[in-house]
Amino acid sequence: MADGPSVKLVGESVVITFPKEDAQGLRVALAPCPCRAPKSTATTNIRNRLSKAIGRLLSKPQ
Repeated sequence: MADGPSVKLVGESVVITFPKEDAQGLRVALAPCPCRAPKSTATTNIRNRLSKAIGRLLSKPQ
C-alpha cells in the first residue's frame, strides 16, 4: 500500500508527493474547466505546468 499525499518545504521549494497510482487522476483533475466562467491566467498556467510535468514523468520508460 502506498503512502498518502504529503507536502514539505525543501529550501525555497514546496514539494508535493502522492502515490504514483494517483498521478493520472490528478492530471484529469487539473484539466481545464469546461464552464465559461472567467479564469485566472496565473492559475491556469500553474495547472498546465503541473499536468505536463506529471505527464512527462508518466511517459518515461520504467
